[in-house]
Amino acid sequence: MDIEEISQVLFKEKNQTLKTIPADFYLEAEKYVRKLEEDIKKVDNSRSPEFKMLHDEHERALSDLETIFMKRIGKVITRATIQSNANKPISKDIEKLLPVEKKLYDLVLQEIKAAKTELLGPILYPGSENTAVWPEIVERQIPAGFKGKTKAKMGIPGIAARGETGLIPDKNNINEEYVVVRILKDLPTFTGADGRNYTVSAEEVVVLPQLNATGLIKRNAAKLIVGQEDSGKDSFPGEN
Repeated sequence: MDIEEISQVLFKEKNQTLKTIPADFYLEAEKYVRKLEEDIKKVDNSRSPEFKMLHDEHERALSDLETIFMKRIGKVITRATIQSNANKPISKDIEKLLPVEKKLYDLVLQEIKAAKTELLGPILYPGSENTAVWPEIVERQIPAGFKGKTKAKMGIPGIAARGETGLIPDKNNINEEYVVVRILKDLPTFTGADGRNYTVSAEEVVVLPQLNATGLIKRNAAKLIVGQEDSGKDSFPGEN
């Protein structure tokens, strides 16, 4: 894979039509990005044209991949919304989804139907005994070295809302390789320096390996949070 292949996929995703992409698209993209990072590390002079070229390509690749992800997710949600109307036939576009995208489609569709049953059911079908069936939420594992549980109940696995995180470093078993950050924009799933897969969205407060957190902060995609264990609150640098 190279930057041109990513650009071609992005170009095809710019309209509302859902396109088929290779099943290993994101896997190959990850290999490509890692290779770029290795090449960048090999360049001694950070002011050289070679370094700038590789750096710009790396940033463009990340940006295009994030855009591809968000455009496809938008189409998934749109199709799930349409499908929630019982009178609509199942779209053949669903066959073009990647396995993970199909899981999201099924989850969103189930959530919409549950919300419709709970909110509109009593109005449209008075006296009906139908009850909303919400998808089961499984909490994401918290890396070793952090104690406490997320306090927010947002219907999203292992996520705490801004200012409500309970992810505090354990002084007795602190792992300095992890930090708590607030995500500033939606990001594609990525593999952290600890080998874990992370899926995060804007305004989520999460624990990330320091290496990944530093990269996101430099790209203005995340903001460092300083946990105040004594007060039970989070302070955001630069905010009162």
